[in-house]
Amino acid sequence: MIEYKLSIGDLRVSKERAVTFTCLGLGSCIGLFVQDRSTGISGGAHILMPDDFHSLSSDKHYSVKSAVNELLHQFKMNGSTVENLRAKITGGATISLSQSKTGELNIKNVVSELVQNKVYIAAAEVGGTMSRSAWFNCESGTLTIRKPEMKEYKTY
Repeated sequence: MIEYKLSIGDLRVSKERAVTFTCLGLGSCIGLFVQDRSTGISGGAHILMPDDFHSLSSDKHYSVKSAVNELLHQFKMNGSTVENLRAKITGGATISLSQSKTGELNIKNVVSELVQNKVYIAAAEVGGTMSRSAWFNCESGTLTIRKPEMKEYKTY
């Protein structure tokens, strides 16, 4: 099985079914995973910022709007239709007082962008005060989340 580790600002779409997308150490960041249930095309993004943030690198998508738009664009370029897309999201925690609104805004903006684009949200494990890591298995469509502080795994 191929594993794509998504660092901050990374986004990837794959037609392969034997793929896992991984986002490690999601604090206020959002791990967004999307799958076309008819073609099996899957994708993931590790989103940092709730607001528009322009990177000097054209292959990085730090903001919610940039990441969601590029992810959906790549799905459409590979033959997907919005009606077949299902999203699973995680992250958006409040880890420190200095970032008290970032996670909250990330959640709000990701949900808003997905709803505006008519993408069904199949699962969301967001908020709280703990970081988490996430693994999206494209073959099964399952999202596994681990909160290190609690040493627990949840599957969605």
